[in-house]
Amino acid sequence: MRNAVFLAVGTVIVFAILAGVLLFWWAQQGQPVTYLSDFESGLGEWIADADVPEDPNRPGESAAWKTELVSNESFSGSNSVLFYIDGSRDDGTIWIERKLSVEPNVARVVNVSFQLWSESKSFNTVAGVVGYVGETVPEVEEDFQVVGAANEIGGWKTYSFSSELTSGSGDVYVALGISVRWETEMTYLIDDAMLTMGK
Repeated sequence: MRNAVFLAVGTVIVFAILAGVLLFWWAQQGQPVTYLSDFESGLGEWIADADVPEDPNRPGESAAWKTELVSNESFSGSNSVLFYIDGSRDDGTIWIERKLSVEPNVARVVNVSFQLWSESKSFNTVAGVVGYVGETVPEVEEDFQVVGAANEIGGWKTYSFSSELTSGSGDVYVALGISVRWETEMTYLIDDAMLTMGK
């Protein structure tokens, strides 16, 4: 008799635990998921890429550009990502990108915000701040949407954009960067990139 009672109680407890886990999982399905990159531990899953013209002074070579982790200026913590490009050809886009794995064939809204630093304010549009959300890796400048002008203030400024998509493959790519609008060399910093995905 005692064994039967213990068995019955144990069965009830197991079912209660399973029901709690299932309810928690179900509740989480509608909640947005946030990814924050503060670059304190490096670039992490972000990869640098570019679409830049040929350097006329170095046939067969691209115009100079780089993205790298630096610690001389940051919005928070110690590190940020430096973006440098020789824009003297009045052309070129450089960026960092990362992949997110999601449930396939589900409509999602992706909200992206980040901090960008410019050395000074300019009435000219020296560079455009650009962003991308899509199912494939961005390859060329035309893949990007313009989020704003890079020199709206001297110092740090928040930029943001949103996109809605349904990924059939289960992969979503997000990219942030700058695009040349003025014939000059330029340097900017990006920090605290926040990606939020919801249904």
